[in-house]
Amino acid sequence: MQFPEAAHTAAALVQTPARFAFGRLSAAEFVGGWSLGSMGLQPVGPAVFKGRSLFDGSEAFVEIRPNPELGLIDFSVGSAERRDPRIFIRVTPGEVIARDTACCLVSLHALRSGGATPEAWARTCVTHEAEILLIKAQLEAAYGAGDRS
Repeated sequence: MQFPEAAHTAAALVQTPARFAFGRLSAAEFVGGWSLGSMGLQPVGPAVFKGRSLFDGSEAFVEIRPNPELGLIDFSVGSAERRDPRIFIRVTPGEVIARDTACCLVSLHALRSGGATPEAWARTCVTHEAEILLIKAQLEAAYGAGDRS
């Protein structure tokens, strides 16, 4: 059964090894370069970062919780006082999807908040479609440039 008004996924095949992609996608400085709703992330607490939305300039707080064993990165988003786990990324090694180890599948998932208007949810979905393209391009550019840190 489809339930598109509750969840959205955008995915891209990325020409980098999964380990490289996972490391970058777990780092706030990298996330703050593609996440249009929380640009320029800066630390404000343990695993908690503050950025700015490119849409309206509002503050955005993000908690980043990577789980390398699962290839999963949870992002709790919201205010300084309350963040909910509504965004997650799964990095799947290429060999798991019948590809080689030089690539991986990056899936960006969003769960709709209870208070999201139809317009806000539509913006989230469209934004994630653009962000997955930014993720792919930025990961491949960094890997191609030899920046393997």
